[in-house]
Amino acid sequence: MKTNIIYQLALPFVSAFLLVLCYPNFNLGFLAWIALIPLFFAIENKKSKARFLTGYLFGIIFFAGILYWLANVTVPGTIATVLILALLPAIFCLLSPPSIASHPGTIIFLPCAWVLTEYLRTYIFSGFPWAFLGYSQSLNLPVIQIADITGVYGVSFLIVLVNVGIYLALLKKSKRFYILFFIIVLFALVLVYGDNRIKRIYPAKRLLVAVIQGNIPQETKWDPRYREFILNKYKMLTQAALKERPGLVVWPETAVPGYLDEPDLEKQIMNLAKSGNTHLLVGTLKGVGAKVFNSATLISDKGEILKSYNKIHLVPFGEFIPFEKAFLWMRGVIDKPIGNFARGNEFTVFKFSLEKVTRETDRIQKSREFHSFSTLICFEDIFPDLCRNFVKKGARFLVNITNDAWFGKSPALYQHAQGSIFRAVENRVPVIRAANTGFSCIIDHRGEILKSVRVGKDEISVDGYAVETIMPTFGKTIYTRFGDMFSWLCIAFVLFGLALRRRS
Repeated sequence: MKTNIIYQLALPFVSAFLLVLCYPNFNLGFLAWIALIPLFFAIENKKSKARFLTGYLFGIIFFAGILYWLANVTVPGTIATVLILALLPAIFCLLSPPSIASHPGTIIFLPCAWVLTEYLRTYIFSGFPWAFLGYSQSLNLPVIQIADITGVYGVSFLIVLVNVGIYLALLKKSKRFYILFFIIVLFALVLVYGDNRIKRIYPAKRLLVAVIQGNIPQETKWDPRYREFILNKYKMLTQAALKERPGLVVWPETAVPGYLDEPDLEKQIMNLAKSGNTHLLVGTLKGVGAKVFNSATLISDKGEILKSYNKIHLVPFGEFIPFEKAFLWMRGVIDKPIGNFARGNEFTVFKFSLEKVTRETDRIQKSREFHSFSTLICFEDIFPDLCRNFVKKGARFLVNITNDAWFGKSPALYQHAQGSIFRAVENRVPVIRAANTGFSCIIDHRGEILKSVRVGKDEISVDGYAVETIMPTFGKTIYTRFGDMFSWLCIAFVLFGLALRRRS
């Protein structure tokens, strides 16, 4: 009896441990294709309560192993986040049939059920779609190309399907060939599609961009004594990047050490853009009456403010307190300052033009190229539907400015970038990431990281810049046009399956 209990506890632990190894800093993504098999053995032929508790244990171990870095901000908040998120794998196991091996349609039902739980995680309680199963394949370019149809949820679906298929093949000798044949054919189709999309050439104009990584410690970021030091550091890095003549330079979230309209800050930053003959996107605080916004402002090569974007999706208990009257006590529990930002309401698309000079043997020809992009601030890039709305409104590439300095030298900085990789593939647009302490990089429309800010072998907690050419695309993918259609179909299939199960 004791041995059986230990066995039952060990199985979800093994699954969770294998999944943790799939994400940064380990990046052993191949383990995802078998990681859930021990969990399936653990819930096979178990009653509803046992399946739920097994899934909850799995969820606690997995999310604790993935999100432990949140403790740098708040230990109570980390515990609460892990315990809440663990409910989703518990629901997945509860939805699974009592006998996975004998229930018809399991190989489709379980992947759909997993998509349902990830979809819920995107929206409930303001949403925290971090470390989706599909993100484990962020470096596997051929596989993730299907995201331009299904979103990241389709990659998660495929991973669960392969896990279920292998599990069923282990138990059903008589049907093993057909199950494995189905998996192989499906996987081959995904790879063929991925290879086609990777090699496909999209119409685009080239644009040279630069990202600046200031590496400002969080404890000095808002200290008035470091104000000039911070600004001078960004100016120095920008001037170094300008030697390569980029058309757009990007600073991280709240890089400006104050409000941009403060006379001394405004004058220096405007002159920097003007003297460098470049467009400059800066993260800054913006005050409008009594409201304060977390904003991004585009400054033209003439030293003029073109437009600002105010962050739409705020971080709960970080940038604001939901239902503040009821949760005011949270300001005393979390030992880091909680902002009181106002929420933006416009899907801003920045537009600018660059003069292009072509020199021929007997003449000089001048023309203008027009570009449009949108900015995602902080963790907005992990919300697929939010990002696609910017692209639908005309953005030809996306910029993510963020400050992950809160989390130190942790995997969080690379985990965050996985979202940007998928947003690039889902919408077939380049994504530029400028992060205070890293990970700052430039991603193309295939999800490939072209260049990152790097000093030696280090990309985190270093200051520097990266300059690279991007090709903003002009097409809209199926995912951009129709959004989470695939997820809705999965949810409908789950509801239909549950109805049939209840009836039988």
